[in-house]
Amino acid sequence: STASAASSPRLAARSALLRSLEPNSPPRLLNAEHMALIGQLEAAGTTPTTEDFLQLGLQGRWALCATIRNAGLLEPGMSPAHAAASGAGGAAGGLLPIGIARAETALSIGNSTVRSRAWFQLLDGERKQVGALLDVESRFAFESDSVTGARLLALRPARPPRLALKTNDLGCSIDALVEALHAQLSPEFALVEGEQYDRLRLSTTYLDESLWVARAAPHCCSVFYRADDEMAWLSGVQ
Repeated sequence: STASAASSPRLAARSALLRSLEPNSPPRLLNAEHMALIGQLEAAGTTPTTEDFLQLGLQGRWALCATIRNAGLLEPGMSPAHAAASGAGGAAGGLLPIGIARAETALSIGNSTVRSRAWFQLLDGERKQVGALLDVESRFAFESDSVTGARLLALRPARPPRLALKTNDLGCSIDALVEALHAQLSPEFALVEGEQYDRLRLSTTYLDESLWVARAAPHCCSVFYRADDEMAWLSGVQ
């Protein structure tokens, strides 16, 4: 049928993207291959067209699969060498080495809040590996894009970010740690009252029952997979 033929490329792109990203793995940076598959999904036009359906689709917990700060450098026609030289991922050399174990964003439509948490490991001042947690809470409202009319998720900080560290000897500055975290996480983790990122507008460019693609100006793109409530991914930090 026509419907089946139209859905086949979307399902093929979806399967290929999920195989590459491995949703239950630690989040990673998107690459050009990922962006090509995301472009195919976005072209399928499955984004909810009304606010009610968008709310219904976004409600709940989402695990971050991958993100990129400057997706424009990975679009077709951009050479890999230019993308690498321009720092497409935003993770420039010299950043503090940290390992993100898991990151998730939970949307509560009832009280208009978004809670984003990232569990990670780093080496403390004694070169011992310790676990830590970044916890960011935001409030959101739906807005209309002035050009396309699409519904956007507009986020503002609800409280100062919480950084829980299981060490008294960090071995680096807080600023260096936060910079390294932001380079590997989706933009809602960077919301800070009164700072450059005190407001964020997320555009849902693809959404189905378990996969969510969100873009943010100017060129950020993130892929989320619906979290399984049966999984326990806390790494000792509450």
